[in-house]
Amino acid sequence: MLAPGTRPDLFAGTSWIGLVGLRMSVASLLGCPVRLRLTELNVRTYVVDCRGRRGLAFLTMEASNPVFATAASAVARLPYRTSVVECSTSAGEIGYHVERSGVGLRLRVRRGDRVAPTESDRFLTARWRMYSTWHGCTVRTPVQHEPWALDSAELLDFVDSGLLGELGLAPPSIPIVRCASRIDARFGMPALV
Repeated sequence: MLAPGTRPDLFAGTSWIGLVGLRMSVASLLGCPVRLRLTELNVRTYVVDCRGRRGLAFLTMEASNPVFATAASAVARLPYRTSVVECSTSAGEIGYHVERSGVGLRLRVRRGDRVAPTESDRFLTARWRMYSTWHGCTVRTPVQHEPWALDSAELLDFVDSGLLGELGLAPPSIPIVRCASRIDARFGMPALV
């Protein structure tokens, strides 16, 4: 599941999995200006390469926009899949619901107050590159973003209907839950490692 030359990045002796729901606006795709909007839920893990550079590895990226999912999967070899991905918000609660070919996932959180980032928060959010595999070779893509502004959150509902299971993962036993404000991310040119 991990790109060659990367390994799990450990925090407190443990590897971590993240489930991140987001709404995305895409301004350019393959260097061409576009206006795409999509809702996504991705499952990621945290890796380090042989030179000690920390990054992300996406295990699945469930996206509501089939044009974007198809292009990102075909061109960048990212694990995008077209899915029904819905985000709902009401009274300080945020929910994500994903369905694809008989598998799915549902989660709902209550957003709390702004928090000062902990060491584990920084470990999970201060990632400046992502790793993927292109025809058996490792690809490193630089990512630029400001530090995440984090709010506390409480997990109210979580149901894995096979999405994590198909990745060989169990639902979280002791989740750390956070909400982030808007993040503007910019992706650099991918390079073979």
